[in-house]
This record gives sequence, structure tokens and C-alpha cells, in this order.
Amino acid sequence: MRAAILCCEDSPKWSPPTSTNDLWRNALLRPEDAFTLFRCCAANEFPDPATVREQFDVVIIGGSHYSAYEQLPWISRLQQLLPQYLAAGVRVVGCCFGHQLLSQALGGRVGKNPSGRFVLGVERIRLDEAAARAVGLDFRLALEQAAQEWRQQEGAQQGQLEAKAEESTADEQERRREQQQQQESGLELRLLESHGDQVLELPPGAQLLAWSDNARHEMWALPGGAALAFQFHPEMSPGLAYDKIWSALSCNGRLDGAEVATAAEQLQRGPAGVDSAAFLRALDAFVRSPLLSPAAAETAGTAAAAAAESAVASAAAGLHAAAGVRAALEERRADAAEVVRGHARAAAAAGLAASTAAPELLTSLNNEAAAAYGKAADAAEAAAAGTRVAAATQQQPLQAALASLTSLEQQLDRLAAVVGALEVEAEAVEAEVAAAAAEPQQQQGQSQVGTVSVEGAPA
Repeated sequence: MRAAILCCEDSPKWSPPTSTNDLWRNALLRPEDAFTLFRCCAANEFPDPATVREQFDVVIIGGSHYSAYEQLPWISRLQQLLPQYLAAGVRVVGCCFGHQLLSQALGGRVGKNPSGRFVLGVERIRLDEAAARAVGLDFRLALEQAAQEWRQQEGAQQGQLEAKAEESTADEQERRREQQQQQESGLELRLLESHGDQVLELPPGAQLLAWSDNARHEMWALPGGAALAFQFHPEMSPGLAYDKIWSALSCNGRLDGAEVATAAEQLQRGPAGVDSAAFLRALDAFVRSPLLSPAAAETAGTAAAAAAESAVASAAAGLHAAAGVRAALEERRADAAEVVRGHARAAAAAGLAASTAAPELLTSLNNEAAAAYGKAADAAEAAAAGTRVAAATQQQPLQAALASLTSLEQQLDRLAAVVGALEVEAEAVEAEVAAAAAEPQQQQGQSQVGTVSVEGAPA
């Protein structure tokens, strides 16, 4: 098996020999396997989506003290790449942080634990056996095999230490009682948990495989087994969790007194207190099995594209809103322009009438021109103010609509120029009428000198 191990942790306490790479190599590696480490957090290293299918059979995303929703460049980059890995046809497995980020990348939702408390200890995980088998996970068989191996190991040591043998007998009886209960009430696994966040909503198309009292979505998969994600830590031993996690949380306030005591009691039971070996058996068989039919892969690819489709839908909604405001601005512009055009037409009609009417109509022409110019200015000011108010209420997604304001103001400027030209024409007509009125008086040889005013009356 060729596996890409994506390390998402940079805390010094998780350096070798207890790094993400070390833990997963110890959990799954066989002599013939090839595991490649990618330090996503510490060095921005990621598998290339163009070649990931040719290089790897599975991509495994480990845990982290970071939250999947933190706005960090490496988290954003990995979130963008995960759907591409699935689309390329490589299987993806996410653990804890990896479980959350994979869910988020495919359209699910991640947040703080609803209880508001940090979860540390051994959780009873309830399984949907039928759903698990449908993607290639047989946990009942894995439990039986793990129990048989455990009995063989304990039997070999029984003759060495009598006390150990008595303790083993008690443990065996307890295990048998639990197996009987599981057969009667449904399959459960005892697995190690350490998380302050969890998956609140599954991605579209994901199949829920397991849940617990503290998390509704403990494990899920995509149809065909293209992706598997789980909240718990099968790769980590209870003793390691006690040394690395409990020792820190027990004195920093993340756990209260009762939680500290309960977690300590659960973690100090050691490997016999968890079913990690059984889970890893089932997981090992799962990651080494081929992906299912092309139809199933197509279904998985559709689910993998959910994040991109969601982003497109969000962008379309923003564009629709912007288009609505732009339409409103265009309507305002059209209304304002029509008002100005009406005044311009009225002024022009008045000017044409004045050119053939008596001189006393020049006063009306001047008044019409002045009124048209004033109303054009008022319309421009009102339209600009209304446009600015509408744009201010829409904010960021509607910035493109502000371009309409500039266009409107430019058009109103042009209309104002037309009205100004109309005034010039009115003055020219006035001069012609005055000249026509003065010519008969000059022909009669009158000696008085008269001046025609704007109103056309002699002085």
C-alpha cells in the first residue's frame, strides 16, 4: 500500500517518536508498504492533485491542535485540495482534525462541542453495522479477531504470572459480557476521544456510520468508500493520551475536577480499556481494498464537488443581488433622464414658437429655458442622492452597481449642455426679433433713437 500521511500538527510535544507519521506507521504499516510524509502545517507540503492517484492508494489526514475553521493559509490550501484528491480517484481518510476538515471541505459544518466542554477519555461509539459493511468495514469480524488474538496472547502468558492470569480471566469475563450486550443491543466500540470541536452537519451525500453521547457524527463515509472520516483516535494509545494530553488539560482549566478524574481512570486502564486494535483491523482491510464500481466513484465525485458548487451558488446569489440593485439604479436613471428630456422638449418647443411669434413671447422663452435648466439640476441631484443611499444599504456585494451613478451624472451633464445650447439659441432669436422690429423705424426716418429691452418695450 502507498500512503500519503498528512501531518497537521507542529507542537513540539508531538515530535518523533510520537508524531502523526510515527503513530500511523505503527498502526498500519507493513514491510511492503510505502508511507510518504507531507508536513502540511510546518512546511506547506501537500500531494499534487495532478499525480496523487498515480503515487498513492490512500491519503490519511491526522489530528491537530488547530481548529478546521481557523483562517490559516495551510488549512485553506488543504481544504481546497481535498475535493481534488477525491475527484482524482484516490481514497481519503480523516482522523479527528482530518475528520472535521474533510467534512468542511465537502460542504459540512464544523464548530465547538455543543456541550461547551472539551471531551477527553474513552467514548462508547455506537455503529450502524449495515452502513459500515456497505462501504467495506466489518467491525464485528474485526472485534472477534481482536478478541481471539488477545486471548491467545494472554493464554501464552498465563503460566508465567498467576496474578496476571487471574486478572486476565476477569478481563476476559468482562469482555465476554460486553460482547453479549453488543449482540443484543447493537455493536459498540470503546475508542479514545480528545476534541473541543466536532462535525455539526455532515457533507451532502455522506453516510453516517457511528455516533455517541457527545457527538452525533462520530464517523461517516462517502458511497463506495472513497472517503472515511472519524472523530476518535485509534492510532493513539490510552497511555500516550494520558501523558501528552491529560497531563496538560488537567491543570489548565479545560477539564473540571470530575472530568479530570474520569479521564484519568479511563486512560489508565491501558489497551484493555479500548477497542482500538479491532478498529485498526477493520480500517487496515478497508484502506487496502480497491475502490468500488465506477458508478460509486461517480457518486463520490459528485459529493466531492459539493463545496465548489456551494461556492458557485453563493457567488450567483451575490451577483443576483447586485443585478437587482443595478436594475433599480438603471430605473432611477431612466426616470431622471426622461424628466430632463421632457423639460428640454418643452423648452425647445417654446423656442420654436418664439421664432415666429411677437417679441413679447421672448420672455416666456427665457423663463422656460431657465426653469428647464433648474429642474435638470434638481433631478440630477435627487437621482444621485437616491443612488448613493441605495448603494450604501447594499454594501460589499453591490459595489459594481455604483458605476451606474457615474453614467447617470454624465448623461445629466450632457442634457444640461443641451439646455444651455437652447439658451444660446433663444438669445440669437431675441437678437433677430429685435433687429426686425428696429428696421421699419429706420426706414420711416424717425429721428428718435429707441432701444429694445428684453421685454421688447421702447425706452
